[in-house]
Amino acid sequence: MRRLRAQLRSFDSSLQLLMVNQFGINLGFYMLMPYLADHLAHGLGLAAWAVGLVLGVRNLSQQGMFWLGGTLADRVGYKPMILAGCGLRTAAFVLLAVADTLPALIIASAVTGFAGALFNPAVRAYIADGAGERRVEAFSCFNIFYQAGILLGPLAGLALLAFDFRLVCAVSATVFGA
Repeated sequence: MRRLRAQLRSFDSSLQLLMVNQFGINLGFYMLMPYLADHLAHGLGLAAWAVGLVLGVRNLSQQGMFWLGGTLADRVGYKPMILAGCGLRTAAFVLLAVADTLPALIIASAVTGFAGALFNPAVRAYIADGAGERRVEAFSCFNIFYQAGILLGPLAGLALLAFDFRLVCAVSATVFGA
């Protein structure tokens, strides 16, 4: 742990913030996403095809739009795309909390995916650019925060799910907003 702290501190403050931010991004995302299908099927009573459609739209909008997010990051800048992506995902998670119709859920799902397509390429490009010759070391440190968010997100979501799915969405949105 001390070694990680020392390694993190060896980077400039903007890269440090970005690495910690990635922990929050994955924490918030994986707090919500593993439980979305259950909410759609059992909480809202959607048919299996509708659940698949909502989840597929999210995946398609993120994976299919990386080219646009990367292009915008190169042209507009990394920071604006990271902020736009986090802001959009915050709004989309709030919409997932209140949406109860298929069209609203599809919109929320598409915006959630598109938001990821905006910030994911920008984050990686920012790290590659900011770390200079220390790219490998920077991405190594980045991946520790990335994986920690993936590990802790579902556990936090499960704890919150004991209360209400909308609470999971609200906390996930708060994490992204922060």
